[in-house]
Amino acid sequence: MQKLQVAAAKEKTTSSERKIMIGLEIHGYLNMENGAKLFCNCAIDPSAEPNTTICPVCTGQPGSKPMLPNKQAIDKIIAIAAILDCRINERLIFQRKHYSWPDMPTGYQRTMSGSYSVPVGQEGSFLGIGIEEVHLEEDPARWDPETGAVDYNRSGYPLVEIVTKPDFNSAGEVRQWLRRLVTTLSYIKAINPELGIKSDVNVSVAPEFGRVEIKNVNSFRSIVRAIEYETLRQQREVKEGKKVAMETRAWRDSEGTSVFMRQKETAVDYMFIPDPDLPAVKVTAAEIKKIAEKLPEKPAAKIRKYVEKWKIDHVDAEVLSSEILLAELFEKVAVVVNPVLAAKWLRRELLRVLNYNKKELEEAKLDERHIIQLLKLVESRKITDETAKGILEKLVEKPFDVEEYVRKNKLFAVAEANVLEKYCEEAIAENPAAVADYKAGKEKALNFIVGAVMRKSKGKATPQQVAEILKQLIK
Repeated sequence: MQKLQVAAAKEKTTSSERKIMIGLEIHGYLNMENGAKLFCNCAIDPSAEPNTTICPVCTGQPGSKPMLPNKQAIDKIIAIAAILDCRINERLIFQRKHYSWPDMPTGYQRTMSGSYSVPVGQEGSFLGIGIEEVHLEEDPARWDPETGAVDYNRSGYPLVEIVTKPDFNSAGEVRQWLRRLVTTLSYIKAINPELGIKSDVNVSVAPEFGRVEIKNVNSFRSIVRAIEYETLRQQREVKEGKKVAMETRAWRDSEGTSVFMRQKETAVDYMFIPDPDLPAVKVTAAEIKKIAEKLPEKPAAKIRKYVEKWKIDHVDAEVLSSEILLAELFEKVAVVVNPVLAAKWLRRELLRVLNYNKKELEEAKLDERHIIQLLKLVESRKITDETAKGILEKLVEKPFDVEEYVRKNKLFAVAEANVLEKYCEEAIAENPAAVADYKAGKEKALNFIVGAVMRKSKGKATPQQVAEILKQLIK
């Protein structure tokens, strides 16, 4: 097959591109704090040697029966459905989805999807994209079709599947939406970050043609590439007068192409039946309400609040809302300190220090009281920015009283005019060439003299104040 050369997705679409309909079936591994699989007590350990975290249940041994579903998995899936604004059902039924692949020795997968199923959540919406359903299922084993090897460690891992409506119109739109979805799910610690997400991608270039499904695309970049490739492939078929058939294709990431796998399956092909070994899971309205009430404010709502209420730059607002611990820290600080100042320091300086020390925010164990102390001193110009940066680097290592530390180490900014004028006069006398350059119109020469004054003050003067004094003295 001729490889299509795919250009980067454009932000604006042409009239023909508006016909494109894209839907996603997103699979994510639930973040299980109790570390157990869905229907047995085997450990979830992605780093384990092949076939070492298994038992008769997750390997489908004859006569083995599943345990009742992991309660934590049920709670997680309800939380996901709730944060995606789904209508949550109170009676959940597991189905057997039959197929002949060797990754499930039982010959079926246990899932809450299918002909007779009741998904956990339905009719939701996230950032303008409709959510068809949210359901829970078990992951199959890892099967290598080329070698025939099967690793059953993954068999039975609890999976969430989020099925969108075909509301996307471009790969670029999918990329942005997926990133925000993952951010939102991270707020409730729903998805295991080590295992990430994968997606089946459904693409149709026009309503009159069947949709084509591309299976198991494993990264944001690959999802975007697969959509771009499949869109162009189908458009070429239409241009050549061919009808785009409904089919399932595999994505070859190294080649950047999709290849035919099989004709598109229907529910009949999977022969769904209710699982006789698993009773219906009943969830009360009170339980759903209790889980929903614990959900945090969504990142999109936080961005709006930061921009509209606190006048934060939109890019800063997006960064601050990208991690719930950072967002919570910012909100605690911003009610006491100027929000724009707080945003600047947390979004830039705090993240810089964390990145340099290769630490996550939760590892730093920062106390917002100390951050407030620090930024109040900056806000009142009692310490310089350079001094504040040095203190912040120490706060990431261990908590301490910032005001006491500044007092003890005599780090207050030099504000007395007579002291600063003395430093400025000395710097002018010691740097006649720079003074001459400045008088000749070379503005950058002033920065050199400012630097000399800052060294004399040991960083305790503010550059802006020093520059103003120097301008008055150099005439």
